[in-house]
Amino acid sequence: MQRSKNVDSWIYEHDPAIRQIAMALRNIILSTGPTLNETIRWGSPTYEKKGKVCYITATDYYVTLGFFNGAMLTNEQMLMGSSSAKLRSIKIRSLEDIDTSFLRELIGEAVSIDNQNPILTSNRPEYFNIN
Repeated sequence: MQRSKNVDSWIYEHDPAIRQIAMALRNIILSTGPTLNETIRWGSPTYEKKGKVCYITATDYYVTLGFFNGAMLTNEQMLMGSSSAKLRSIKIRSLEDIDTSFLRELIGEAVSIDNQNPILTSNRPEYFNIN
């Protein structure tokens, strides 16, 4: 999988400490899910295959790794919920907070869920779907 130059630009827009965390997460995602497509959606790196799998967002203080179908993950109770019934995320505040084996497990499971149920995620975030 070729790395997206747009994601490179997104990463380098951040302060060095946040940049290091984002690069580490990106490397974990791409090494765990080498068939994932990397793109920028909604202003952040997003990783997709049949559907949306995971994403990275950043603030000045932490980086978030989010899962579009996170509620279906086995360890979803270890992740933070959101205003969405499906999304789950984890905040990473330093390189030392990164548990590579745990994140590989989550990402691998998220890719597996996507392979089994690609229609679970739509092209738009849930908060755009007005009923």
